[in-house]
Amino acid sequence: MDGQATPPDSVNGTAGTAIAVAMGYSHSCAMRAGGAVVCWGSHSYGESTPPDSVNGTVGTASAIAAGDFFSCAIIAKFGGVLCWGYNVDGRATPPPEVDGTLGTASAISASVANAHSCAIQAGSGAVVCWGVNSYGESTPPPELDGTAGAASAIAAGTFYSCAVKAGSGTVVCWGYNTDG
Repeated sequence: MDGQATPPDSVNGTAGTAIAVAMGYSHSCAMRAGGAVVCWGSHSYGESTPPDSVNGTVGTASAIAAGDFFSCAIIAKFGGVLCWGYNVDGRATPPPEVDGTLGTASAISASVANAHSCAIQAGSGAVVCWGVNSYGESTPPPELDGTAGAASAIAAGTFYSCAVKAGSGTVVCWGYNTDG
């Protein structure tokens, strides 16, 4: 309907290929081999127009995530998280701990059906989340604060988030848990 399932020539093999892909609510993004981010589909809030700092014009990305009418990337040059698109509830405003102000990120995930994102802070491994927090989905437990424990992987779901605890490989989740 919005073209989110029709990749552009720059990543569909016609004029180029991709090394990573992320699907949002009604848009998709891919990262090309050189790190340039390309998005397509719904453009209601600018979610399909990556800024110059990650689209290959001025800079590139090392990771991408697509969420509910917004997209995010880790800027390859310095590791800060940058988001664009719909910014209600702060979903496209990464906190200083991962935006390059006070810290950077090594991994990122965005919720497709809710308005929150989580990242792993580079160096400390602390989980940092932002956006909607209706069920605690943006409030990681103390055991993932980078001091008591760190994360090696992260995923943002619908009203909940999960991380793999570094060292033990244990999965830790928080937020909405109605179905266990």
